[in-house]
Amino acid sequence: MQIESGQVAVVTGAGSGIGLALCHAFAAEGCSIVLADVQQDALERAAAAVAAHGVATLAVPTDVSDAAQVAALATATIERFGGVDIVCNNAGVSGAGDPWFGPIESWEWVFGVNLWGVVHGVRAFLPHLAQRGGGHIVNTASMLGLYAGMSPVYDATKHGVVALTESLYHTMQQAGLGIGVSCLCPGWVKTGIIESDR
Repeated sequence: MQIESGQVAVVTGAGSGIGLALCHAFAAEGCSIVLADVQQDALERAAAAVAAHGVATLAVPTDVSDAAQVAALATATIERFGGVDIVCNNAGVSGAGDPWFGPIESWEWVFGVNLWGVVHGVRAFLPHLAQRGGGHIVNTASMLGLYAGMSPVYDATKHGVVALTESLYHTMQQAGLGIGVSCLCPGWVKTGIIESDR
C-alpha cells in the first residue's frame, strides 16, 4: 500500500486501539483523517490527538452495523475532502456469555459489527474508490480469522472477514480497477475490546 501526504484515510473503530494507532500512523505521513467510532467521547479525544499532527481531521459518529450510518460516513468524507484513498474497516467487538445457551443477541451484535461492518464499509466506499481510479481497502480480521480458539462467535466473524477480503482482492485484480485490498490479522494487541464487550 502506497501512503502519501495529501491522501485521505478513513478509519472505523478509530476511538481506541488499532484504529487509533492507524490514524496516528496515517497522520504522521501527512494524510487527512476521517475518524469513525460509535463511542462519541472516545471519538472526540481521538480526533483531537490525531489533529495534533497538523493534518485535517473529520470525526463522524458511526455504528458500522448500520448500513445507513456507514453510507452517511462515506457521504461526509466525500463532501469534506472530495474523495477517499484509503479505507480501513477496523471496528470490532467481542461478545460475552455462553454462545450456545446465552442470548442470540450476542451473536447478532458481534456479527453486526465485525462482519456486517466490513460489508457495509466496502459497499459504501468501493464506488468512490473505483471512480477515483484506485486506492486501498484494509479489513481488520484477527489471527483468529485463520484458526479458531477464542470464541465461536468472534472466530466465525473473523473467518468471514478473511474470506470476504480474499474474494474482494481477487475481484479487484480481475476487474483491473487499481484498488488494493489487504487483510490485517493481528495477534494479541493491548486494546479495549474486552472492556467494551456486552
